[in-house]
Amino acid sequence: MPIVSVEGVSKRYGPVEVLDGVDFSFRAGEITGLVGENGAGKSTLIKILAGAETPSSGSVVLGGAPLPGTTGAVIDAGLSVIYQELTDVPDMSLLDNVLLGNLSSSRGVTRRADNRRRAQAGLQRVGLGHLDLRTPIRELTISQRQLAEIARCLVRDTTVLILDEPTSALPERDVETLLAVVRTLRDEGIAILYVTHHLDELFDIADRVVVLRDGNLVGDQPIAQWDEASLVRAMLAKELGQAYPWRARPVGAPVLVTTDVVARGVRGSSVHVDAGEVVGLVGLAGSGRTELMKAIAGVESGVSGTVVVDGQDVRTGSIPAARAAGVIYVPEDRKGEGLVLDASVRSNIAMGDYGPVSRRGVLRGAAMTRRAQDIATKYDVKLGSVHQDIGKLSGGNQQKVIVGRVSEMAPRVVLFDDPTRGVDVGAKSGIYDHVFTLAESGSAVVVCSSDTDEVLAVADRVYVLATGRIVGEFTRSQFDREKILHLAAGGSAASERSA
Repeated sequence: MPIVSVEGVSKRYGPVEVLDGVDFSFRAGEITGLVGENGAGKSTLIKILAGAETPSSGSVVLGGAPLPGTTGAVIDAGLSVIYQELTDVPDMSLLDNVLLGNLSSSRGVTRRADNRRRAQAGLQRVGLGHLDLRTPIRELTISQRQLAEIARCLVRDTTVLILDEPTSALPERDVETLLAVVRTLRDEGIAILYVTHHLDELFDIADRVVVLRDGNLVGDQPIAQWDEASLVRAMLAKELGQAYPWRARPVGAPVLVTTDVVARGVRGSSVHVDAGEVVGLVGLAGSGRTELMKAIAGVESGVSGTVVVDGQDVRTGSIPAARAAGVIYVPEDRKGEGLVLDASVRSNIAMGDYGPVSRRGVLRGAAMTRRAQDIATKYDVKLGSVHQDIGKLSGGNQQKVIVGRVSEMAPRVVLFDDPTRGVDVGAKSGIYDHVFTLAESGSAVVVCSSDTDEVLAVADRVYVLATGRIVGEFTRSQFDREKILHLAAGGSAASERSA
């Protein structure tokens, strides 16, 4: 008997139908993959399962009873959600985070020994039993913090676990650790709904896969009956020849040249990027990829070395100076650094580029609306209205807004930091199509990602970083994944260069 049944669930926001009569179920001791393009309805479905949203019609049955109507009651009934963004409290200890809102007490007195035992048992199940419970959780790795969130759910006697893009922020070497924990929980009898854009993970761990497209259920069958081509067809209703549509283009003179840049996390890095070129930065977590981008873009202070754009020195440590030279940084954390989530799509598109929509220093509402509508159409942003809060859009559509905003500024240098994090395969293709269009217009483009294969798929040339230094350089014809990853890991040939 299914432990969770989604029965004819529909959800509308005004005239917009996000889910339309979705029916499927999942069982104890089974991993069910849930996939679909950004905007397919996955996030809304998760919110309904979590008790954060109420369906417009249809119902959800949990353990033979109607799903409770509040998030707290849903958790008490045994269903927990691990969201893409961490929900821990950095200043609290590991113990306090694992038992957040769930401390044992007697007559108002905390039962310390019992709480330590419960936290230790939960952490043991996710492979963190060796950690000191007093450790501030901010001192743990992202992977450990993610596993600690799972432990928090297990301590609540969770029988149904929903994982929303659990590996999107993890270094490649930590992904298998998390997947191994998920398999173990499945074998213990927990029902798992695994939501991801990484199709290779589904073929690795899922028992069944459910596909949403435009709010409709379009596929539900055992993993053995899918292959990557059929899964992509179901998601997109079309063939996808390449997830990353790389195309050759003419490369011009150097646009960006840095020499011996030193900054927090960067140790004497020199790079160059030519007009029309897409250059990738490859490295493990902590290698200095993001820090180098921020140093070039003026985000980091205390930078030494030189940054030159179109032959002109750019003052380091100054965002206005970098912007004046045509350098734009697109941050990895789009929600925290790239967007104002409770502001409209229209306002976010205008952000940082008010010239086209203002006159004598006064913003013109009608011009903002027209420009936002034009950019949303050009960059295929799926939305109800440019006046809606951008936080209501899916992650892929939020990223398209950022790419559109940046592209319309006609930048000389664009630094994309993990631009497709948490984005589905179809949206990735669209985003990189616009990245290549930027390069074809003469911009110098730098891209880094937590997914090395993605960087190698889109770049004309890559720099390999380790411990803040550039330890290798490869042109596209020389790409050798094993050698590149060996260098990134600090392999014995780390001092060699391939030109």
